[in-house]
Amino acid sequence: MTATTDVAPPSALLDELASWAAALRWSDIPPATRELAQSQILSNIAAVRASARHPLGRRLVAAFGPPDQRDPKSAAFVLAALAILLDYDEVSYVGHLSASGANVVIAYAAELGLSGRDAVTAVVAANECAARVTAATILGPFFRGQTNTHCHLVGAAVALLKARNASHEEWVSGLGLALGILPTPVHDAVLGSDLKALTAAAPVRMALDACDAAAAGLTGNATLLDGPDGLLGQLSTVYMPDAVVSGLGERWHTDTLAFKRFPASAYAQAALECAERVHGAVGPLEPSDVTRVRVFGSVLTWLLDQKVSSHPDGHARSVTAANFSLRYGMAVVLRTGTLRPSDLTPDAIADRESANLAANVVVEHDMELSEKMVRATSPLGQALRQAGRRALDWPELIALGGDDLEGRLLDLGPAEETFENATMSIGARVEVTLADGRVVIETCDVPTGMTGSDTRETHRRLVVDKFVGTGGSADTAALLGSLELLDPTSTADVLAAALGES
Repeated sequence: MTATTDVAPPSALLDELASWAAALRWSDIPPATRELAQSQILSNIAAVRASARHPLGRRLVAAFGPPDQRDPKSAAFVLAALAILLDYDEVSYVGHLSASGANVVIAYAAELGLSGRDAVTAVVAANECAARVTAATILGPFFRGQTNTHCHLVGAAVALLKARNASHEEWVSGLGLALGILPTPVHDAVLGSDLKALTAAAPVRMALDACDAAAAGLTGNATLLDGPDGLLGQLSTVYMPDAVVSGLGERWHTDTLAFKRFPASAYAQAALECAERVHGAVGPLEPSDVTRVRVFGSVLTWLLDQKVSSHPDGHARSVTAANFSLRYGMAVVLRTGTLRPSDLTPDAIADRESANLAANVVVEHDMELSEKMVRATSPLGQALRQAGRRALDWPELIALGGDDLEGRLLDLGPAEETFENATMSIGARVEVTLADGRVVIETCDVPTGMTGSDTRETHRRLVVDKFVGTGGSADTAALLGSLELLDPTSTADVLAAALGES
């Protein structure tokens, strides 16, 4: 059956989105959404701190300066690079939002005299706009993720424009200029080198330059997002302009934030948590203790593994390859009980025992886990619901497998009107066959920190633990968790302390 293309005509989406973001006030944002944004800032800073202590992070600082340097544009560049370097940043329904929006706000807070409320409001505005533009393009090729440069461009531009209280003309031109040149990372270069950090940092710098150009009077294309030949049409297989503005002020994408316990992809968190439980049950495992490790996951987990394991050098190819490698992460957790940023250094990656155990790990697609995944809000369920029959034009839908795709698609029901009860279900089942014949099985449908009711209750504690685990103080974490109470001077002081304390 041919999919329908019943979509709204071009309507200057950029103008509508900019008008909404410019008018957004603290009081417009639901309390639970504000609290998640404050946890996002703290978690993001923890990711920056962890990366800054990594050998690659130290090289980035040597090349571009520290994350707390006085020039805010340069600081935002370094912060974005460090935030995403080890995949320890937060994820949302559409991917990685903090690298751009949160870090631009942090970088410019002192110069622009932002109060805590100003800062949180700007972060939420950036989240919402970046998420919506990305949601409108999500039904395209798999695994854009961190390399979704248009997400970083929008997030950085909106964060600065909101923090500056820019005019409407600056908003439209800044976003139009930012999105007019779209960097396209080469995925094999990302996996085979140290490029990944720059896939966020370079677009952030481009967006900030675009905003400065708009402030000086250069104009951007206000209809850049509109029509099948516009940016959305060029980036997506399924044209979904309605995702940009539908539910503005009612459906908050910030509510879909998830917080990682392990420096690894969101697609790997469930399997790593299973490995953690196995370690807790039987103790440390070395290669001689294990016959085979089978990881059953959704199609996204399986495809993640294929990206790395299909190369002859596997996880040993680069720090980024190890960071993406589920097999390497499983080996480390089974051996040590956890996965830390220090396990992603070149020396750690070269460890032969971890490599030998990783060679015994296999990753298999489990259709039941894929079905559970698409019935949740994130990472695909909402997109498929919002697209409806249009999703039949998405070739990757076939990768989910099974019969009667149209019937199963329609069975998902309508798009969620709010994300107050958003869910993420990227689960896993792990079977470890030991050399003595025992088989240890662990299952995890929703790993700790991922989007859902538990995380809505516990996110503050989770991110405080993450921040303290990188050497930050509990007192600073408490202040960052109460940003809404801080004046501009106190906001600048606590952000500087959070980045600088050891």
